Amino acid sequence: MQFKQLKRWPLIAVFAALIGVSAATTTVLAASNTITVRANLLNVRLGPGLAYSVMGQVQNGTKLTVIKQQNSWDQVRLAGNKIGWVASWLVDQNEATTTTAKLATAKRTTNVRQYATTDAKILGTVNAGRQLKVIYQEGHWTQVAYDNTAAWVATSNITLSGNTVALAQPKQVSTTVKPQTTTVAAVKVTTTASVNLRQAGGLNAPIVAKLAKGTTLTVLDQSSDWYKVQTAAGKTGYVASWTVTTPGTKATKAATNLSEATIVLDPGHGGADSGALSTTNKYEKTYTLEMAKAIGSALQAQGANVIYTRSTDTFVDLAPRPAMAAKAHADAFISIHFDSSANANEASGFTTYYYNSKKDLALAKALNQAFSSNLPLTNRGYQYGNFEVIRNNSQPAVLCEMGYINDDKDFAQIKSQNYQQQVASDVVQGLTAYFKAGNHQ
Repeated sequence: MQFKQLKRWPLIAVFAALIGVSAATTTVLAASNTITVRANLLNVRLGPGLAYSVMGQVQNGTKLTVIKQQNSWDQVRLAGNKIGWVASWLVDQNEATTTTAKLATAKRTTNVRQYATTDAKILGTVNAGRQLKVIYQEGHWTQVAYDNTAAWVATSNITLSGNTVALAQPKQVSTTVKPQTTTVAAVKVTTTASVNLRQAGGLNAPIVAKLAKGTTLTVLDQSSDWYKVQTAAGKTGYVASWTVTTPGTKATKAATNLSEATIVLDPGHGGADSGALSTTNKYEKTYTLEMAKAIGSALQAQGANVIYTRSTDTFVDLAPRPAMAAKAHADAFISIHFDSSANANEASGFTTYYYNSKKDLALAKALNQAFSSNLPLTNRGYQYGNFEVIRNNSQPAVLCEMGYINDDKDFAQIKSQNYQQQVASDVVQGLTAYFKAGNHQ
């Protein structure tokens, strides 16, 4: 069969050109930044959230250099060149560049959210034409000043004007800075299973060594969901954060049944990326979302925790999709697509793709077997597929092409609610068998 390439559409290139930010990483509008601790004693954590373990503390008045920001957390450099995260609401921004903001105008009525995700709490809405003060941007999300706090709106819903405006500044604490004598203790983590020590942070990085379950490591640095660590013998490398635990915390347990599982559903394409077309010029993106929602409803009825990579017709780039699964420690990631052949009406059927045979194959087999039980289209089996959303996924992941959208017979099924419900029922059946077998991660 012809392998379909998942498309990339750099929608925020215009915004990146205007304010000099990267679409791939969080970049503060200020070129450099320092912050001053205004809590009496501030916890420094391994990651950007209260769920991460405390790696040390710094005192009131300590000045820290900000490396990057994520939601309401600052990644900072500490004594001894260590890296950690602190809550931004407990510090003061000092650089003059943070006293001004870019002005933007809402294109349409827009939700204002607590964090940069469609699952975050809605703090309110802004009407079309309202001016907003932009603090910085993170991928497809823009942080704005809203009701005396920092909040988020979708970048696609605003237009930057190029003008700047002053930001209201917080009350300043005493300018007396205590000596920076606070040191941060080295953080120890323990492997929860046999783990690969890699040259860099990523599943495709070369393996330096194999570490046995229970190996104690010293954390030197953190990059996204990867820790740079050192073994007792002095060997350094990277391990995935989800494969280790810190003393006094419990490792994340894999689900043993569907009711306790977290499932990430990934409706392919979206927004300007329409995907493949039917012979009547209907978009693939429309039906991947419809099918994903049918599957999600069926899974939620069984008690599963369902997360969507997109829940509306919006563009989501490829890299953030597997990142959502890693962040949620998902028990399964299922990407929904519809195939397309070079010529219309020359191919038919559904295919289940996996990338990593050790991590993904059992999931692909379980789902494909469930699909074969009652779906009216030809089962083309499970196959290896080199797609980014499963290739770069740290969690068990599959990509399901549930029919050929440019085959009229297949498309009649694809657009029917009956077929969508059959697929949803089969996903429930397949995942139930998958978790029951106990061969998942």
